[in-house]
Amino acid sequence: MLMREEYNGLLSFFRESEGTHRTMLVIIPHEDDEINLAGAVIYQARKSGVRVICAFLTNGDWKYPGVVRIKEAIKALAVLGVNEKDILFLGYPDGGVHGERNVFMHGRGKAVEGRNGRNVTYGIETHEDFSLKFRGHHQCYTWDGMVRDVKDVILCYHPDLILATDFDSHPDHRLCYFAFLKAMREILGETKSYWPEILMGFCYSTGFEGEKDFWGKHLLSSVVNKRQIWNTDYETDNPPYEWRNRIRFPVEKSCRRLLKHNIVFKSLCCHVSQKAPARAVRLINGDQVFWRRRANNLIYNGIVSASSGEKRYLYDFMMMNVRDLTDKKPVFEDYLWVPEPDDKEKWCRCDFEKPQDIEAVAFYGNIEEGSRILKGKLTFSTGYSCEVGPLQKQGHETLITVPTQSRVKWIKFEILESIGAMAGISEWEILRKQDPPFSILQICIDGHFAYDWYIYPGESPKISAYTYGITGELKWILNGKPVSLKEINEAVKQLKEKLEIRVESQDNPAIWCESTVCLADLKYRVRHKISQSLDRMQVWWKIQWQKRPHHQLKKIKTEEDYDRRFSAKK
Repeated sequence: MLMREEYNGLLSFFRESEGTHRTMLVIIPHEDDEINLAGAVIYQARKSGVRVICAFLTNGDWKYPGVVRIKEAIKALAVLGVNEKDILFLGYPDGGVHGERNVFMHGRGKAVEGRNGRNVTYGIETHEDFSLKFRGHHQCYTWDGMVRDVKDVILCYHPDLILATDFDSHPDHRLCYFAFLKAMREILGETKSYWPEILMGFCYSTGFEGEKDFWGKHLLSSVVNKRQIWNTDYETDNPPYEWRNRIRFPVEKSCRRLLKHNIVFKSLCCHVSQKAPARAVRLINGDQVFWRRRANNLIYNGIVSASSGEKRYLYDFMMMNVRDLTDKKPVFEDYLWVPEPDDKEKWCRCDFEKPQDIEAVAFYGNIEEGSRILKGKLTFSTGYSCEVGPLQKQGHETLITVPTQSRVKWIKFEILESIGAMAGISEWEILRKQDPPFSILQICIDGHFAYDWYIYPGESPKISAYTYGITGELKWILNGKPVSLKEINEAVKQLKEKLEIRVESQDNPAIWCESTVCLADLKYRVRHKISQSLDRMQVWWKIQWQKRPHHQLKKIKTEEDYDRRFSAKK
């Protein structure tokens, strides 16, 4: 039986591919974003024997030469267990916080001029840029070149799982988001058979700029830092994402400890140029969160037509789009299929190259208020039809599950009723099956992932469970005896001694989680306070200790400079 610390959703996914190569690709814009996006997940994957490949789009060479950030990333990923040969640098310029060198904004048709007048990708002696290694020549600093490189990385390694940076407040993060989406769209349209699992996450609002909540009574789960996201009208930086639909991965014990012994903190300490150790209290939480993007969309196995409007927006793999990545509050543009005003029919249709079995259809509509599809009709070649609507607000997913339709030759959607002049669809997903890729079960206390939990005086915690990919009932066990969840919560209210709580999937007892709940007596509270105070002091000292090498980085001009000053240092 798996020990509690070894069980996680990643294992449930990769277990299906035992005996084959197991690969996870992480796509990030800057060196340090690997930790901001997925530090604990990378560590757990490597500990579980999964091959992890990290692809950095830029060299982070805005304030420092690229060698500085590249060398730091290699050190940081070594702490997380990633093999050096699995670290890829695409070698594009850091675009800056205002996008001055951003290839999305300035690399259309001509190459951007990067640091020191450079206009082609580069790496270092031990890590050539991806294009040079893959094609034998550097790639120009253009938008098309970046998309091509991202596409070739994916096709070269054929990862089972991709973790990619989502749209947030930094122009380079937005660039990474759109480069990945465009590359993935081309892959899905060309291969028609390669469907990796895709998880998108944020590097800032739930990471580098997250809430400063590590030191406290309890290790809390991730939340969105509302003060940091670009538009507080939405739950997340990417409006179509609902917070309640996030996928939450448990965090391995080595990534939850006090910072002195914490693997994620040790990894952050390698990023001296970014003063990253100071961010640990913001990005280390009791879970790591992502949103799933479906690649197994049958629309790519068909030919799409429409009564009018830009039909390509129905299957461009983008639920939102903007033209200017530097706007603090960007305007959504070029992302909706909208029928022409004089169109009396208002339909879209997909004719499949081969008959398909369909079990569900998903629509994503308008993000902005004022325009929305209120009612529509789905019709299948089998003769089955059903009403749809209204589509969810803010572009959230509207999922329609249908009785399995076998050997469908075509499917059609008609708009019957709408409000606003721009009512439309940003993405149309036609799905064969809805089996989630992960099985995650975790005990929660007040909504936070609970590993071992100490209850302080005055607290009245509520026990629950987070599940993803688990159907059927849960079986609760208290101190070795089967009980109901209600009985567990009653026992917690009257807590006098340690409780051992276990929950299992009724359908699959191999999926389970355990947690210990204790009273935080005076002895524990004093010890915990002292431990955290010492930890704060040790972290403060680590940050002070890095100030001198941080200043020395400004003198680095070449790889030899870096090696002479830093290679022998711990």
